[in-house]
Amino acid sequence: MMRRLMPRLRLWVGCSRLTSRLVAVLAVPVCAVTVLAACDSGPDIVVTAPTATEATATSTPSRTPTRTPTPQATPTEVEEPRGQVIQSLRDLVADYGYPDGADFARLRIPTLSVDSQVSARYVGQDGVMPNPVGPADVAWYNMDDWNGMGGAPGGGGNAIFSGHVDYAANVHYAGVYYRGQGVFSQLRLLSEGDIIEVDYNGQTLRYAVVWRQQLGAKDASWGAIWSNDVPVDSITLYTCGGEFDFDSREYADRVVVRAERIS
Repeated sequence: MMRRLMPRLRLWVGCSRLTSRLVAVLAVPVCAVTVLAACDSGPDIVVTAPTATEATATSTPSRTPTRTPTPQATPTEVEEPRGQVIQSLRDLVADYGYPDGADFARLRIPTLSVDSQVSARYVGQDGVMPNPVGPADVAWYNMDDWNGMGGAPGGGGNAIFSGHVDYAANVHYAGVYYRGQGVFSQLRLLSEGDIIEVDYNGQTLRYAVVWRQQLGAKDASWGAIWSNDVPVDSITLYTCGGEFDFDSREYADRVVVRAERIS
């Protein structure tokens, strides 16, 4: 782990078997913020922050973390199966539903036949952004304590959602073992214009995909991805992608989709 004399904000997005870390340093005046996203195993990779013309988040976090964040553990391939083994996401949801608290919103991607409940994950002073709970859960991150990042759906910022691309571990709320695709397994297939709907706060918010990027872990663009300095109300969906290295247990790339509100 690289040592820094700066507060850290960690984004852990569980994607598969073992944990890797992607470090994106988002420069803001006075205080630098570190964003990490986990997919599989691998070393910390430092990504250059955007210049002022690339991202203009102008506020420091409203509260500075008081200690180094501790990431949540992601499921591991060595975890022994407990109970029934399920390989269909549809069967898992039909028989066991979603984890407690998955009532913040509902997210639909008709092109991919995704229709999932969404859990809210609060990002407090410790800077930890918890994983989605199981392969069917979509997580939205409440980053109210971190100005310049994220936002609520429909609030004019950049609402950040994560989901597993695949999963091989016990699903503890269901008491079963799951091995198979995650809710965001097909995120890489989205194209410009595809619709994403978010049911939130009594409204159905409709967004159209404006870009999809498959970025290498060492790409220099990560700082701008998480900024809420966006031209219109936006959402960002994120998961792992690219080739999977069975030796390092790491995905080579990351898939990020940005969509802007149309109604």
